[in-house]
Amino acid sequence: MGELTRLFATTGLACVLALLLCRLVLSIGIVDRPDSERKAAVGHDKPTPSSGGLGFILAVLIAYFGLGTLTQFSVDITVLVLSAGMGASLLLGLADDITAMSAKVKLFLQIIIALGMAMYGVRAEMIEPGFDKLRDFGLIGGTLLSVLWIVTIGNSVNFMDGANGLAMGMAMFASMAFSAIFGFCGAWELAILSGGLAGALAGFLVWNTPGRLFAGDAGSLAVGAALGGLSLLLVKLRPDLMFVPPILLSPFLVDVILTLNLRIKRGDMFWEAHSDHVYQVALREVPIAHWQLSVGHWMIAANCAVLGFAGAMIGHEAPLVIFMGVVLMGVWMHIRIRRAAMMVGQMRAEAESG
Repeated sequence: MGELTRLFATTGLACVLALLLCRLVLSIGIVDRPDSERKAAVGHDKPTPSSGGLGFILAVLIAYFGLGTLTQFSVDITVLVLSAGMGASLLLGLADDITAMSAKVKLFLQIIIALGMAMYGVRAEMIEPGFDKLRDFGLIGGTLLSVLWIVTIGNSVNFMDGANGLAMGMAMFASMAFSAIFGFCGAWELAILSGGLAGALAGFLVWNTPGRLFAGDAGSLAVGAALGGLSLLLVKLRPDLMFVPPILLSPFLVDVILTLNLRIKRGDMFWEAHSDHVYQVALREVPIAHWQLSVGHWMIAANCAVLGFAGAMIGHEAPLVIFMGVVLMGVWMHIRIRRAAMMVGQMRAEAESG
């Protein structure tokens, strides 16, 4: 079986398996309860089955290793380490979904998982920021920066997973782009794994977008570990493409960083759970359905996926230029949408009081 055939077969199988396994997860009984004003504010006002990540992450791994075994493939050690990191993050998130562990304990365990991934090869020690200038951070520097990146992406996906279909849909488009770029670079095992993740997320969205099953921390942390690891392995393979992962993941990063900055400026306890992300403000202040909000974010993510792929194809300084443009546009959109949502909310409040 050729690489391209196996890529499509893995993607399709992962999608079907995710559909079936997520149906089984519904019967397990892990439930996300509306036990805070933050959840009620965005429309999650009834207990909903959660930990859908258990279904779609297993679908990725079964499809990838199952078809790989049938075709007698040779897997790189870094792919095994990345898969193990996804599995460990899945278990961590599942434990949090069931027991609601403290944020500090969860963060500590995320760091341990990320450190294990980085120590065993899922890291980038060299980057090429542009103009043929190569920067080597060495083993220690590369490991520390890689841990920081994996934890940042993991938490960014987790923070954005508060509207039906939003975060997992954006992750699907990023995974599709990673698959195409790895295929272009000749790293077919990573292309196939990325494609499997995209397929599994597509299958999960059938349950997630209508609000029938949440990804839970089991899903968001595992997807974050996967996207963080894929980013590092792309930069490890092609240091000149260091700006491509931030382009693909900018729909997560721009909102999270700007919201964090806002909370710090206001003097809020920024590490606590909140409802200040733009999508949360929109759901709270504007009469908009979850699926409508998610489709809007999917369009942004799809554009970032196309731009990231184009940057990788063009090479040279193109990824840097595209990255700068994407960041500027993302910041502008973030500010405009936040202001518009707050204005609409204020007008509605005045109309109701009048």
